[in-house]
Amino acid sequence: MKPSKIFIASILILLAVSLIPILMLLNQWGAGSQSYGITTSDSQQIRFRWQDVNQQVHHYPASVGTYTYLFLGFLSCSEICPIRIKQLDQLEQRIEQDALLAKVDIQFIFVTIDPDNDSFAVRQAMIDGRSKRFVSASLVEEDLYSLEFLLSDNINRELTTISHVGNLFLLAPNGNIERIYTAKQLSIPKMLIDLNHIISAQL
Repeated sequence: MKPSKIFIASILILLAVSLIPILMLLNQWGAGSQSYGITTSDSQQIRFRWQDVNQQVHHYPASVGTYTYLFLGFLSCSEICPIRIKQLDQLEQRIEQDALLAKVDIQFIFVTIDPDNDSFAVRQAMIDGRSKRFVSASLVEEDLYSLEFLLSDNINRELTTISHVGNLFLLAPNGNIERIYTAKQLSIPKMLIDLNHIISAQL
Protein backbone atom coordinates (compact mmCIF):
# COMPACT_ATOMS: atom_id res chain seq x y z
CA MET A 1 0.00 0.00 0.00
CA LYS A 2 1.29 3.44 -0.94
CA PRO A 3 2.28 5.81 1.91
CA SER A 4 -0.39 8.32 0.85
CA LYS A 5 -3.10 5.66 1.09
CA ILE A 6 -1.80 4.55 4.49
CA PHE A 7 -1.89 8.15 5.68
CA ILE A 8 -5.45 8.65 4.44
CA ALA A 9 -6.58 5.36 6.00
CA SER A 10 -5.01 6.35 9.32
CA ILE A 11 -6.80 9.72 9.25
CA LEU A 12 -10.13 8.03 8.54
CA ILE A 13 -9.62 5.56 11.40
CA LEU A 14 -8.74 8.40 13.80
CA LEU A 15 -11.83 10.33 12.73
CA ALA A 16 -14.06 7.29 13.23
CA VAL A 17 -12.62 6.60 16.68
CA SER A 18 -12.96 10.24 17.76
CA LEU A 19 -16.58 10.36 16.59
CA ILE A 20 -17.64 7.56 18.97
CA PRO A 21 -17.33 9.56 22.24
CA ILE A 22 -18.88 12.60 20.53
CA LEU A 23 -21.88 10.55 19.43
CA MET A 24 -22.18 9.05 22.92
CA LEU A 25 -22.24 12.53 24.46
CA LEU A 26 -24.84 13.71 21.95
CA ASN A 27 -26.97 10.65 22.72
CA GLN A 28 -26.75 11.29 26.48
CA TRP A 29 -27.61 14.96 25.95
CA GLY A 30 -30.60 14.03 23.83
CA ALA A 31 -31.89 11.51 26.39
CA GLY A 32 -31.30 13.93 29.25
CA SER A 33 -33.23 16.68 27.51
CA GLN A 34 -36.42 14.69 28.07
CA SER A 35 -35.93 14.84 31.81
CA TYR A 36 -35.20 18.16 33.49
CA GLY A 37 -35.97 17.02 37.02
CA ILE A 38 -34.37 14.17 38.91
CA THR A 39 -35.88 10.77 38.22
CA THR A 40 -35.96 8.09 40.88
CA SER A 41 -36.11 4.31 40.72
CA ASP A 42 -37.92 4.18 44.06
CA SER A 43 -41.40 2.80 43.38
CA GLN A 44 -42.68 3.50 46.90
CA GLN A 45 -46.00 5.30 46.80
CA ILE A 46 -46.54 8.54 48.69
CA ARG A 47 -49.61 8.29 50.93
CA PHE A 48 -50.76 10.60 53.71
CA ARG A 49 -53.81 11.99 55.46
CA TRP A 50 -54.29 15.77 55.48
CA GLN A 51 -56.63 18.54 56.60
CA ASP A 52 -57.77 21.42 54.39
CA VAL A 53 -58.56 25.02 55.40
CA ASN A 54 -62.16 24.00 56.14
CA GLN A 55 -60.87 21.36 58.58
CA GLN A 56 -62.03 18.54 56.33
CA VAL A 57 -59.83 15.42 56.34
CA HIS A 58 -58.64 13.93 53.03
CA HIS A 59 -56.39 11.10 51.94
CA TYR A 60 -53.70 11.34 49.31
CA PRO A 61 -53.87 10.01 46.65
CA ALA A 62 -57.61 10.49 46.35
CA SER A 63 -58.75 10.74 42.75
CA VAL A 64 -57.73 8.61 39.79
CA GLY A 65 -55.86 10.47 37.08
CA THR A 66 -54.66 13.45 39.13
CA TYR A 67 -51.04 14.55 38.80
CA THR A 68 -49.75 16.44 41.82
CA TYR A 69 -46.98 18.94 42.45
CA LEU A 70 -46.17 18.52 46.15
CA PHE A 71 -44.18 21.07 48.13
CA LEU A 72 -43.38 21.16 51.84
CA GLY A 73 -42.79 24.60 53.32
CA PHE A 74 -43.96 27.32 55.68
CA LEU A 75 -45.61 30.63 54.87
CA SER A 76 -43.42 32.87 57.02
CA CYS A 77 -40.38 31.64 55.06
CA SER A 78 -38.44 34.50 53.45
CA GLU A 79 -36.22 32.54 51.08
CA ILE A 80 -37.19 29.27 49.37
CA CYS A 81 -40.97 29.21 49.80
CA PRO A 82 -41.88 32.55 48.14
CA ILE A 83 -39.81 31.56 45.10
CA ARG A 84 -41.43 28.12 44.91
CA ILE A 85 -44.95 29.49 45.31
CA LYS A 86 -44.33 32.04 42.56
CA GLN A 87 -42.90 29.29 40.38
CA LEU A 88 -45.99 27.10 40.89
CA ASP A 89 -48.22 30.07 40.13
CA GLN A 90 -46.41 30.68 36.84
CA LEU A 91 -46.43 26.96 36.06
CA GLU A 92 -50.20 26.80 36.52
CA GLN A 93 -50.67 29.75 34.18
CA ARG A 94 -48.61 28.00 31.51
CA ILE A 95 -50.57 24.78 32.03
CA GLU A 96 -53.81 26.65 31.44
CA GLN A 97 -52.40 27.97 28.15
CA ASP A 98 -51.33 24.52 26.93
CA ALA A 99 -53.87 22.72 24.72
CA LEU A 100 -53.03 19.27 26.14
CA LEU A 101 -52.22 20.08 29.76
CA ALA A 102 -55.23 22.33 30.33
CA LYS A 103 -57.45 19.24 30.00
CA VAL A 104 -55.42 17.19 32.49
CA ASP A 105 -56.31 16.99 36.18
CA ILE A 106 -53.29 18.64 37.81
CA GLN A 107 -53.17 19.95 41.37
CA PHE A 108 -50.68 21.78 43.57
CA ILE A 109 -50.50 20.71 47.22
CA PHE A 110 -48.61 22.87 49.70
CA VAL A 111 -47.94 20.95 52.93
CA THR A 112 -47.17 23.25 55.84
CA ILE A 113 -44.25 22.22 58.03
CA ASP A 114 -45.26 24.91 60.52
CA PRO A 115 -48.95 24.20 61.18
CA ASP A 116 -48.96 26.11 64.48
CA ASN A 117 -48.27 29.39 62.67
CA ASP A 118 -49.71 28.72 59.23
CA SER A 119 -53.32 29.31 60.24
CA PHE A 120 -56.33 28.40 58.11
CA ALA A 121 -56.83 32.08 57.22
CA VAL A 122 -53.20 32.57 56.18
CA ARG A 123 -53.22 29.38 54.12
CA GLN A 124 -56.46 30.40 52.44
CA ALA A 125 -55.08 33.82 51.53
CA MET A 126 -51.67 32.67 50.33
CA ILE A 127 -52.38 29.25 48.78
CA ASP A 128 -55.97 28.08 48.42
CA GLY A 129 -57.26 31.40 47.15
CA ARG A 130 -54.99 31.30 44.11
CA SER A 131 -57.10 28.90 42.05
CA LYS A 132 -59.08 25.67 42.21
CA ARG A 133 -55.87 23.73 41.48
CA PHE A 134 -54.14 24.99 44.66
CA VAL A 135 -54.73 23.45 48.08
CA SER A 136 -52.84 23.75 51.35
CA ALA A 137 -52.57 20.84 53.73
CA SER A 138 -51.77 20.37 57.39
CA LEU A 139 -50.84 16.99 58.82
CA VAL A 140 -50.80 15.70 62.36
CA GLU A 141 -47.27 15.74 63.75
CA GLU A 142 -46.62 12.00 63.39
CA ASP A 143 -47.83 11.92 59.77
CA LEU A 144 -45.86 15.06 58.91
CA TYR A 145 -42.61 13.61 60.25
CA SER A 146 -43.27 10.37 58.35
CA LEU A 147 -43.80 12.29 55.11
CA GLU A 148 -40.69 14.41 55.66
CA PHE A 149 -38.65 11.24 56.23
CA LEU A 150 -40.14 9.53 53.18
CA LEU A 151 -39.31 12.50 50.95
CA SER A 152 -35.89 13.06 52.59
CA ASP A 153 -36.64 16.79 52.71
CA ASN A 154 -34.08 17.42 55.48
CA ILE A 155 -36.13 19.79 57.65
CA ASN A 156 -34.45 21.31 60.72
CA ARG A 157 -36.61 22.96 63.41
CA GLU A 158 -33.77 23.38 65.92
CA LEU A 159 -32.66 26.75 64.49
CA THR A 160 -34.21 30.17 65.14
CA THR A 161 -36.03 29.75 61.84
CA ILE A 162 -37.01 26.52 60.15
CA SER A 163 -34.46 25.25 57.64
CA HIS A 164 -35.52 23.00 54.77
CA VAL A 165 -34.33 21.86 51.35
CA GLY A 166 -37.38 23.00 49.43
CA ASN A 167 -37.58 20.23 46.87
CA LEU A 168 -40.64 20.09 44.63
CA PHE A 169 -42.11 16.68 43.81
CA LEU A 170 -44.18 15.74 40.78
CA LEU A 171 -46.32 12.75 41.73
CA ALA A 172 -48.16 10.39 39.43
CA PRO A 173 -51.86 9.63 40.07
CA ASN A 174 -50.90 6.51 42.07
CA GLY A 175 -48.57 8.52 44.34
CA ASN A 176 -45.28 7.49 42.73
CA ILE A 177 -42.61 10.18 42.45
CA GLU A 178 -42.12 11.05 38.76
CA ARG A 179 -39.68 13.94 39.18
CA ILE A 180 -37.86 15.82 41.92
CA TYR A 181 -36.94 19.47 41.34
CA THR A 182 -34.26 20.94 43.57
CA ALA A 183 -34.05 24.59 44.62
CA LYS A 184 -31.82 25.23 41.60
CA GLN A 185 -34.30 23.84 39.08
CA LEU A 186 -36.65 26.74 38.44
CA SER A 187 -37.14 26.64 34.67
CA ILE A 188 -40.87 26.68 33.89
CA PRO A 189 -40.42 25.76 30.18
CA LYS A 190 -38.30 22.73 31.09
CA MET A 191 -40.78 21.61 33.74
CA LEU A 192 -43.55 21.85 31.14
CA ILE A 193 -41.52 19.67 28.76
CA ASP A 194 -41.15 17.12 31.59
CA LEU A 195 -44.88 17.19 32.31
CA ASN A 196 -45.85 16.88 28.64
CA HIS A 197 -43.45 13.98 28.20
CA ILE A 198 -44.80 12.12 31.25
CA ILE A 199 -48.47 12.62 30.40
CA SER A 200 -48.02 11.90 26.67
CA ALA A 201 -46.35 8.59 27.59
CA GLN A 202 -49.51 7.59 29.49
CA LEU A 203 -51.90 8.37 26.59
